[in-house]
Amino acid sequence: NFGKETISGILERLSMAEIDIVECGFLTEKIKTENYALYGDADKVNSYIPNPNPNTLYVAMIAIGEKEIDPEKLCDASQSVIGGIRLTFHMSELKKAIEWGNTIMKKGYKLFFQPVGSADYEDESILELIKKANHLKPFAFYIVDTLGAMSEKDILHMLYLIDKNLDESIALGFHSHNNLQMSFSNAQSMINFGFERDIIIDCSVYGMGRGAGNTCTELMVDYLLGNADNNYDVLPILEIVDNYLMPFYLQHPW
Repeated sequence: NFGKETISGILERLSMAEIDIVECGFLTEKIKTENYALYGDADKVNSYIPNPNPNTLYVAMIAIGEKEIDPEKLCDASQSVIGGIRLTFHMSELKKAIEWGNTIMKKGYKLFFQPVGSADYEDESILELIKKANHLKPFAFYIVDTLGAMSEKDILHMLYLIDKNLDESIALGFHSHNNLQMSFSNAQSMINFGFERDIIIDCSVYGMGRGAGNTCTELMVDYLLGNADNNYDVLPILEIVDNYLMPFYLQHPW
C-alpha cells in the first residue's frame, strides 16, 4: 500500500538509474485499489510507467499459492509494458509451475522460473528441477535463498552444480534474504564465479523486503560501477530512499 504516486515514482527512478530488470509488483486476485502494487492483469501496470525505458525489462510476479492469477487470464505481452513474469513455486507445485510457465511463454513473456527455498533442496532435487527447466527453456532459472541461510561455501557448491547441468542458454538468477548478513557477499561470489551464461542478481532499494530484507540495490550498483563496465546511475536510487522509503522504514523497519 505505497500509494500510486510512490509506486510510479519508484519505478520511474529505477528506470532513470538504468536498472536492467525492474519488478513492478504482484499479478494477483488480491486486488484492492490503485494504491497497491497488486495488479489484476499485466496491462494494469501501464498507467504506472508512462515513459518506460527501452533498455529496461519490466516484470511482475505470480506467486503460486498466494491468490495468484491463472496466466490463461493474462493479456498478451504485446499489450503491456510488462515483458517478463517471475513465477515462484514450491516443489509440490512443480507440475502446475511447468504448465503455467508454458502458458506464460506462449503469451510472449520472458519466464523467470523461481523455486521457493531452493537453497534448502538436496542435490538430487536440484538436478531434477534443472532437467525440467532444460525442457521448459525459461529465460532464467533461480537460486532462491528464502531464509537467508546460505554461506559462501553453500552458494559456490550450488553455482557449480547448476552451471554444469543447466542449459547454457538459460540465465541464472540469485534471490537472497539477509538473515546472516551474507546477501551482498554471496551476490559478489556469484558475480565473480566466472560464468559464460548471463546472471541476474535480485536486489531491493535500501534492502527493503520480508524479514531481514534483501541485497541492497544501491550497494550492488556501487559495486558494479567499480568492478564492471556499465551505465548505472546511483543517484536516482538514493532519491528513492530519501523521498519514498524512509517514512516506511521509520514505521516498519526490516
